[in-house]
Amino acid sequence: MGADSDKVAADIPEEVRRTVLDAAYAELTRWGLERFDIPTMCARHNIDEALVSRYWPDGRALALDLLVSWNTEIFTVPDTGSLRTDLQALATAVARQVNDTLARSLLRAMVVDDRAAYPDDTRMAFWRQRFISINAVFDRADERGEMRTGVDRIAAMQLIFAPINVRALYTKDQIDDNYCDTIAELAWRAIAQH
Repeated sequence: MGADSDKVAADIPEEVRRTVLDAAYAELTRWGLERFDIPTMCARHNIDEALVSRYWPDGRALALDLLVSWNTEIFTVPDTGSLRTDLQALATAVARQVNDTLARSLLRAMVVDDRAAYPDDTRMAFWRQRFISINAVFDRADERGEMRTGVDRIAAMQLIFAPINVRALYTKDQIDDNYCDTIAELAWRAIAQH
């Protein structure tokens, strides 16, 4: 989100923000991004549409605000002091996030659909925001001399996220620590300076 949307988000009364974001969360986890619609959300949750429009210019802005704040509330970027253990902590945090039933529904809502009411830029804005925060793991590892030169950081992040997210999308299985450790070890071997 840009500086203007950060300013708007800061100006929203906390009670309004929580009520609207809770309703948006319920709608996105039930119907997905493709069917997310502010008028429908307001009708279902008995929220004044004018109030929502005062703080969020459109459904894309509201969905993005929800996704970024959801991610911020339950996801902390690790700082353990080493790339290997940061990757383990990162994998565990991602798994913890998608092991929650509602969070898994939200993840499914983020899957691209050709009928998207909002273009892929909403999804991409969320993933860019997430990458910016996680990039600190790679910055610190690079400063410590732990990463190979020329590592594609987006690909490195995807080495952690993709297997966990795919398992969450296609199974109902909980993702355990052993799986996370395996994924983290594979990612570490791929990007670490040996």
